[in-house]
Amino acid sequence: MFRKFDINLSPFVDCEIYDKTLRVKGRISREEALRRLNHAGVETKDIEVMYREGEHSPWNAVLVSKEQAYGVNSEGINTLK
Repeated sequence: MFRKFDINLSPFVDCEIYDKTLRVKGRISREEALRRLNHAGVETKDIEVMYREGEHSPWNAVLVSKEQAYGVNSEGINTLK
């Protein structure tokens, strides 16, 4: 059974982070996600952080700027916003 906790996450959530986040779809490894991002034109130096919300969730890559995120157009990769 899961328990619900009343935790205010608003201090930890930066709304601007979603403007510059790319989601790489599929149950893939971090290395494969990086390879797909690189193939789509995203350089490793432009990625601030990569994370996923669970073991079988897609990878999210937070880029340095939102302009870089909106410039990516590749199948299987989309912006969160």
